[in-house]
Amino acid sequence: MESEDFISAIEDGGEGFVFKGNCSGNKDKKKRFSEEQIKSLETMFETQTKLEPRQKLQLARELGLQPRQVAIWFQNKRARWKSKQLEREYSSLRSDYDQLLSSFEALQREKQILAKQLQKLAELIGKQKEGNESELKNGSKEDKMEKKVSFFSQEEEEEEEEEEAMAVVNSGEQEWWECWPLNE
Repeated sequence: MESEDFISAIEDGGEGFVFKGNCSGNKDKKKRFSEEQIKSLETMFETQTKLEPRQKLQLARELGLQPRQVAIWFQNKRARWKSKQLEREYSSLRSDYDQLLSSFEALQREKQILAKQLQKLAELIGKQKEGNESELKNGSKEDKMEKKVSFFSQEEEEEEEEEEAMAVVNSGEQEWWECWPLNE
């Protein structure tokens, strides 16, 4: 039987494939593929990963091999090719995951910075409101008018500072939070 004649095919140190079988009447004798046979098989595999029975017979005749040897070589080659393909896909996915993780961690750090800045701004706004309300209650009409004028001029100065900061941010030299004016 042909299936008993050729038990297995394995790669032997990159030198070619080894078949154990009843090729010359001796079960322990190993027959290696020649470099030319391997090159021909590799070339055929590049164009077709699976052979039709006619193609298998024709290739086996051309290379001086049994059709079963060609079939086993193609089967083993497909298995190795699939394994390497999975390794490449895993490496690609792992790289994508690492990049996404890095971006996620950077966004988390940025979120924490923004939350701290927001908290400081809220505290400053609360202090300004408290100060303005107490000053308005305690001051005369002239003082109130003077404070309103100074408040509006201060707001105009702050708006100008913010516009300057945004111009720097829009130029790409700094991040927007680095330019944000905080009165501490």
